Amino acid sequence: MLADRRTKIVATIGPAIRGKDNLRRAIAAGMNVARLNFSHGSHEDHLEVIKDLRALSVEMHAPLTILQDLQGPKIRVGRFENGAIEIEEGEKVVITVKDVLGKPGLIPSDFKRLPQSSRVGGRIMLDDGLLELRVDAVDGDEVHCTVIYGGVLKDRKGMNVPGGELSVDCLTEKDLKDLEFGLKHGVDYVALSFVRRGDDIRKLRELIQAQGSSARIVAKIEMLEAIENLEEVVRLSDGVMVARGDLAVEVGQTRLPQIQKQIVKLCNSVGRPVITATQMLDSMTENPRPTRAEITDVANAVLDGSDALMLSAESASGRFPFRCIQTMHDIIVEVERNGDYFYDMRMDEQFSSVADGIGAASALTAMKLNATAIVCLTTSGKTATIISGYRPKARIIAVTHILPTLNRLELVWGIQTLKIDPYNSSDEAMQQIERLLLEYGLVKPGDKVILTLGVPVLERGTTNALRVYTIGREDIRRLSPEQLPTRYR
Repeated sequence: MLADRRTKIVATIGPAIRGKDNLRRAIAAGMNVARLNFSHGSHEDHLEVIKDLRALSVEMHAPLTILQDLQGPKIRVGRFENGAIEIEEGEKVVITVKDVLGKPGLIPSDFKRLPQSSRVGGRIMLDDGLLELRVDAVDGDEVHCTVIYGGVLKDRKGMNVPGGELSVDCLTEKDLKDLEFGLKHGVDYVALSFVRRGDDIRKLRELIQAQGSSARIVAKIEMLEAIENLEEVVRLSDGVMVARGDLAVEVGQTRLPQIQKQIVKLCNSVGRPVITATQMLDSMTENPRPTRAEITDVANAVLDGSDALMLSAESASGRFPFRCIQTMHDIIVEVERNGDYFYDMRMDEQFSSVADGIGAASALTAMKLNATAIVCLTTSGKTATIISGYRPKARIIAVTHILPTLNRLELVWGIQTLKIDPYNSSDEAMQQIERLLLEYGLVKPGDKVILTLGVPVLERGTTNALRVYTIGREDIRRLSPEQLPTRYR
């Protein structure tokens, strides 16, 4: 069942899976996080998707994270007369910052300071580095180039100027409008593009708090400056995305694997969920099966410690979006069969809070008692996230009556979620929990379950207790498949 998978799947929403029926299929295939890419689509399009996702989440009893990905100061080419041009090695082309339609030999750009940021002999990379130009001369609003590596260049593809001084703010006017829209409609996370330093995170945090939102921040690591300030950026954010497309162009493709591992390791050590993204199953945009290299890439990202893996064009505009999600699920599940993958205990570290101590103790107790599940009675999801960092083999099940908390936790490694009715005591809560665990087939009579909670139970954010339960009821049978929530079938 889907709940057996620990590493989560982020699927980008686009034309290929837009519409309620398609979104239902995506959730059923294994999507935990829906990424809304605000580089594309109107607010009306995104609002329709948000409404459909929230309705389906309730209907399918499947909490779901909605991740708003802000465009940021992404430099892009403009539009072309026929939607694309082909450029060939050795060809002379002109990049203009004027507002014109492109055509063969003429490439418009939306970055008005491109001439000032370009230097003769420097490189300009297009479409995540697939195409490369060399700067020959700068003349007013135009940059004259020679094509080093050619190919087809489509409308609105990305442009990078490695080593160029891009004096732009992290949040553009478009981003501010998109952010206001996203917070108004209750997105769970906001992904900040082209983060360079901790102040970028602080600025976004202030904007979110000013609007009274509880949305969390995902820092996208895709610039060399972010690598130089990595620890500060990671600690100030609520999650991190290894955005490998622009990052590879910035640091060079040969350095990317090492830097990917460095980022994931740091995120694991400080307890920040981390998403590995870009071209994970890229060939499946057009083909029904991945390459062997892609299968290995997905597997290694799991073994590195990623909390979630992301599909971009594969799910947004590819020919086989649901098969992509299913294929990623299958690869992850196979990797996770290896018992060496679990129990990253790091018991020599000092605990900074009672919740940290309870989290470590629950993971250790589950391992020593061979417990089937660790159940976190929670309001914020903090303790469940702490426990996730220890990578226990026992199921981590976050339980609350607060749906937004369950939605946010769908991004975090290993956490499955159960919604219960409000309760007045731990015994009352445990009665509901035991019934659900048995009905969903997550435990059986005689299994040991670790419970973390706060005492008194009606106080929020006070996890300070750990209990061990033995499942004793034998009168509760597992529900039939059609009665079960989607992820427990």
